[in-house]
Amino acid sequence: MSESGINSDIVLILVIGTMGMVILALGILFFFLTYQKRLQKQQLHLSRIKTEHQEKLLENTVVSQEKERKRFAADLHDEVGAMLSFIKLNLGRIQKKEGNSEITELATESKKHLDQVITQVRRITRDLSPPTLEKLGLVEAVNEFIGWVNKSDAIQIQLYIIGEKARFNPKYEVAVFRIIQELVNNSIKHSETPFISIKLKFNQDWMFLSVSDYGKGFDVEKATSKGLGLKNIESRTSIFKGRYKFKSKPGKGTSFILVAKIQ
Repeated sequence: MSESGINSDIVLILVIGTMGMVILALGILFFFLTYQKRLQKQQLHLSRIKTEHQEKLLENTVVSQEKERKRFAADLHDEVGAMLSFIKLNLGRIQKKEGNSEITELATESKKHLDQVITQVRRITRDLSPPTLEKLGLVEAVNEFIGWVNKSDAIQIQLYIIGEKARFNPKYEVAVFRIIQELVNNSIKHSETPFISIKLKFNQDWMFLSVSDYGKGFDVEKATSKGLGLKNIESRTSIFKGRYKFKSKPGKGTSFILVAKIQ
C-alpha cells in the first residue's frame, strides 16, 4: 500500500472516530437532558403531592376544629345552660318568698347577674357554632353576627352585599365566616376603630370579600413575620385556595381583601 493510501485510511479513521465521538457526546447529552427533565417532573410531582398532602392535613385539622366547636357549643348549651336556668328558677322562688328583705334583695341582684351570664353563654355558644350559618348560609350568619356586635356602643359594623347572594360549599362558608370573625375581633382588640365596613360581592362562581377599619393600623410585614393572629386567616383561606392581601400602615387603618372561586 502506498503512503498516500495509508494517509487516506488514517484520515478516514480520524473522521469516523471524530463523528463517533460527536454522536456519543450528543447521545450522552440527550440522555442527560432527558434524565434532568424526568427528574424535574418527579420533583414537581413530589412537590405537588406534598402540597396536596399538606392542604389535606390542614383541611382535616380545620374540619376537626369545627367539629370540636360544635360539640363544645352543644355541651355548653345543654349542660351549662340547663344548670344556669335551674339556678335562675330557684332564685326566682327565693324572690317571691316574703320574709328577710336582705335575702330577697340579694336574690334579685344575683338573678340580674345570672341573666348577664346566661346572655354571655348564649353568645359564646352562637359564636362557636352559629346555627344560622348551617341553616341559612354565610350572608345571614354574618348579618346575625354583626347585629350582636352592633348592640354595643363601642363599635359599629356596616355590611354591604353586592350581587346575588349564593349558598356554596359548607366548608368554604364556615371558613369565610371564621375569617370575618377573626378580622372583626382583631379590629376590636387592636385597632381602636369606631367603624368597620364589610363588603361581600358575588359574581357567578366568584366571591370577593373586603373588611376595612379606620383604626391605628399596623406594619403588615412585621405582623406577618410574627404571626400575630394572621395564621388562622392564612390556614382557612388555603382551604378554598383563595388569594388575600392586607393593606395597612400605622395610623392609616387596615383593609383586607379576599378573592375566591366558590363553585
